[in-house]
Amino acid sequence: MVTRMRDKGQITIPANIRESLHLNSDSVLSVTRVGDGILLTPKLSVFEEVSGKFSKAAKAKGMSLDSLLKDLKKVRHKEA
Repeated sequence: MVTRMRDKGQITIPANIRESLHLNSDSVLSVTRVGDGILLTPKLSVFEEVSGKFSKAAKAKGMSLDSLLKDLKKVRHKEA
């Protein structure tokens, strides 16, 4: 399905999707960027919950995003 974004960034979610997810004008949606796309979910997404917990745990252990990415590159290189 395709929809058009309006001047203020508003989009229309097709009626069949709204109905199947029981969405109405009071529904709260979580907006998450996933790569080059956008994920809309009718509540806080699992990704956001897990990434928030992971981020807090990493900070508590003094780990930075840069160090995690460097470690990830090393692991990927070893597995290749």
